[in-house]
Amino acid sequence: MIFKVFAIYFYDIIIYMMKINQNIFRSYDIRGVYPSELNEDAAYEIAKAFCFLHPYAQKIVLARDSRLSSPYLADSMIKAFLEEGKEVMNLGIAPDPLFYFSIMHYGFGGGIMISGSHNPKEYNGLTINVRKPQSRQPQDLIGKDLSAIKDIVLRGGEKDRNGIHRGKVLDFDPAQAYVDYVTGKVQLERPLKIILDSGNGACGYLPEKVFKALGCEVETLFADFDGTFPNHLPDPYVAENRKAIEEAVLAKKADLGFMYDSDGDRVAIIDNRGRAVDGDLSLLILASQALEKKTGPVVHCMRASKAFIDEMEKKGAKTYFSISHHNAVIDKILETGAVFGGEITFHFLFPLDYYLCDDAVFASLEFAQAASKHNDFASYVDSLPRYFASPEIFIESKDEEKFKIIQNLQEYLRENNYNFIDIDGARINFEHGWALARASNTTPIIKCRFEGDTEENLKAIEKEALEIFQKAGLPITEQVCQQLGLASS
Repeated sequence: MIFKVFAIYFYDIIIYMMKINQNIFRSYDIRGVYPSELNEDAAYEIAKAFCFLHPYAQKIVLARDSRLSSPYLADSMIKAFLEEGKEVMNLGIAPDPLFYFSIMHYGFGGGIMISGSHNPKEYNGLTINVRKPQSRQPQDLIGKDLSAIKDIVLRGGEKDRNGIHRGKVLDFDPAQAYVDYVTGKVQLERPLKIILDSGNGACGYLPEKVFKALGCEVETLFADFDGTFPNHLPDPYVAENRKAIEEAVLAKKADLGFMYDSDGDRVAIIDNRGRAVDGDLSLLILASQALEKKTGPVVHCMRASKAFIDEMEKKGAKTYFSISHHNAVIDKILETGAVFGGEITFHFLFPLDYYLCDDAVFASLEFAQAASKHNDFASYVDSLPRYFASPEIFIESKDEEKFKIIQNLQEYLRENNYNFIDIDGARINFEHGWALARASNTTPIIKCRFEGDTEENLKAIEKEALEIFQKAGLPITEQVCQQLGLASS
């Protein structure tokens, strides 16, 4: 009889785990295709687990991007929060800048942002944040506990729940308070003419309001919310998505352009010649500006150029590698006391000036402040040091396999005495450059990048690195070689 009871219990758990796809739980957030991977059932259980782990968090901020699936996930989470007696501070469609500002500025208990970020429109995701109890310091306001939430959800949820009192939903709009706050943090040396591209995502007209408050002349492309993303995918890191704003900056003779992703945590800058400033140079511009205010450490991702690292050292700043995710960068900033942190994928953090969150609208203000010091911003960009880098190469790999493949690569490099950094993937150091392979946190791919101090050394590093990757078990296809202009081995 006892065996039968346990058999039924474990059968129920297995069935439940099949219902909730465990692959939606990434290293730092939740991401999956709607509804096959991330759906209303999962959203409901995740909200329940959040409440169980953080009973002290009474006021919960809920925001969503413009994706078609976001309202359905929001409704499920609101249902769970109301059953647990929570007050839902409902922002509706709102970007990360307003989401994070609401938690940090007003001291609410925590929140969940519903967004697939830069992923294609069939994806959606959840970013979970919680304010640490009794904390009064801005850098202590956000905590992460995804592993605990995952454990609760996959074992069928907690049965002992607070379903006695019903909560309430409050419509909350912090936009004007946000505009007033962030515009008080920067000073432009001259008014600028700016083109913005919200990509039909959650930023909408918010960046325009911010820049107009600073006296800038502003025009916004694709500001209306539309989860089908009819004009381009909401990923500013991909060159083809930036064509419209690059053309508009040139046509309008603007000083700058800014393009945001769907939830407003990443921004690409377009110079006055209609060219996107790449991630390494963006890091260099912003880090250099931070160092003008205070000398201190700088945190960067594994893909950052050696030219950036060398320039930071010339300016007296110690540099630190970080895992490629804004939460990891935040942790490293706190650990090192850094004055700036960022990733080449257009995530930026400003501990000297703002709350520790990757707010793309605030980042564009920092860019504008730097650009306002130059009559010809493009000439300044051209003067910055740079090495020769490949485009980022994507190797398809299943979510359940990609991290094991990278682990095998690290073991191979250790066994063969290669000089490499293993903080996030494997960055192999060569005499004249480096090569990196790392598993994506959000999609089923392995990302590779290569850099050399000359074009000839870059090609040599690409060839040598691919041979190493192949020996270590990475699936190097003919297509990968063709992307780099190399013959397949």
